Amino acid sequence: MLRILCITALVLSLLGGCSLFEEDKIYEWQRPHDTYQVGAFGKAENAEHLKSKLAKNGYESRIETEIVNGVFYLNVLVDVYNPAPDTVDRLTDLTGAAPVLKSKSGSN
Repeated sequence: MLRILCITALVLSLLGGCSLFEEDKIYEWQRPHDTYQVGAFGKAENAEHLKSKLAKNGYESRIETEIVNGVFYLNVLVDVYNPAPDTVDRLTDLTGAAPVLKSKSGSN
């Protein structure tokens, strides 16, 4: 009986560092957020320029490719995790056009 308890204790101590006992890590993209498309371009330079302008103003963005009716687009997307009342207005001022809400996840 003592031997079984010792083996059980050893196994549990070895599993202590295992992911079975770790909390699940929540990645940024898994948090509730709204995704806005703030630009669509045919040239990579234009998409990169907007991405840089957004970064200088505190917005992280990404570029995703899309083909619509045979036309290739580089879409600039911004994920907003903590929206302020003026978020859409600020994005409009920065980009020159109203952002398009592409997806909404969870509640903010």
